[in-house]
Amino acid sequence: MKRIFLLLLLALVVGAWAGQMMMTDAGYVLMAYNQTTVETTLWVFLIGVGLAFIIFHLLFNLLFNLNLPTGKWKLWRSASRKRNARKKTLQGLLALSEGEWNKAQTSLTRSAQDADIPLINYIAAAKAAHENGDANSADELLKKALESSPDASLAINITQAQIQASRGQLEAALANLLKLRRKQPKNKQILALLADVSSQLHDWQGVADILPALRQHEALPTKQLENLERTTLLALLKKQRTPAAGKTPEPDHQVRHLQSLWVTLPKTAASYDEVVAEYVTLLIQAQGFKPAEELLRQRLEQKWSEVLIPLYGLVQLPKPRKLYQQAQQWLSKHEQSAGLQLALARLACQCELWTEAVSFYEASIAIHPDLEVCAELARLLHQLDQPEKAALVMSQAFNEVSSHLPNLPSPKPVLAAVSPSE
Repeated sequence: MKRIFLLLLLALVVGAWAGQMMMTDAGYVLMAYNQTTVETTLWVFLIGVGLAFIIFHLLFNLLFNLNLPTGKWKLWRSASRKRNARKKTLQGLLALSEGEWNKAQTSLTRSAQDADIPLINYIAAAKAAHENGDANSADELLKKALESSPDASLAINITQAQIQASRGQLEAALANLLKLRRKQPKNKQILALLADVSSQLHDWQGVADILPALRQHEALPTKQLENLERTTLLALLKKQRTPAAGKTPEPDHQVRHLQSLWVTLPKTAASYDEVVAEYVTLLIQAQGFKPAEELLRQRLEQKWSEVLIPLYGLVQLPKPRKLYQQAQQWLSKHEQSAGLQLALARLACQCELWTEAVSFYEASIAIHPDLEVCAELARLLHQLDQPEKAALVMSQAFNEVSSHLPNLPSPKPVLAAVSPSE
């Protein structure tokens, strides 16, 4: 409607201007050929030229659309239009790669009808419109793509899901992808997009459900798949930290629930230190000390982990001496392990071996200073009625931490700020 209004307005302005010029000066045109001359006004001549052009154009189109001997001309014109379409398509694709969204959308859309494969033009133009923030045009172009190539509905719907996810329409993208997966369960692109959208929605169970398919069909690079799997399993376990509203399960019931959940996780879950640590922490909180100890011992004997070993010191069994002796056996191979020294210190506390506990705490801090470990040692020293030594430990810990703080301007001492006259 705006274009029609502007054209009418332009026609009125041009008509008014032409009428004024005719009244001012009619002009004069003289044409001569041999003994023949033709005289007329300038305006009549211009109108005649315009009418002749229109008539010639209509006749020309009529000849090309009729099944006459002019077919060669028709073929020539069709070939010319296709060449121009290829040229504009190439220009549009180059503009798309260069980030010139307006130019890309215009070139690709105008050349789509005469292009060899209109589908490519419409999909690329839709992506350009999306990047340009024109959501309506993007959707309309995808509809035209489907109309031009119904057999390519899979590629078009995948593109639509990508655009929806990029817009933040995650629920719509998820619904679209779930439909596509029912039709194409092995499609790598669909599986990768489904994992990405589900993780953005924090639908970790949904991601866990497709992890086997992602691995089987190699839909993601190995490193990316491992990171996604680790993040998903951690998120599923961390959800167990917050029980349902109004429900406080008994420890035995909670331990059984955690064990049932662990069994449902992929076997690769045991290969991630952070995932095992989260599971063991939940078991310890639920007083599931025996399964926690068994898993930690098996895991540490297979592969040593500085993430897991400190948790071994938190396991509480009726006979802590046995755990203490087990940890001491590891000491011969891992003497420089700060985590093992910490575990031994905690187990020594359980065995009421206070002197040994202090020594192990100090050894852990000497290998790797840690504020939380310093706090544990300071608490023990306070309980052993050694407040001065406890204060020294915390002071050393503070100095260690403050040495890594950024160098920022500090206020002047109070006495230095006071002038001598005052």
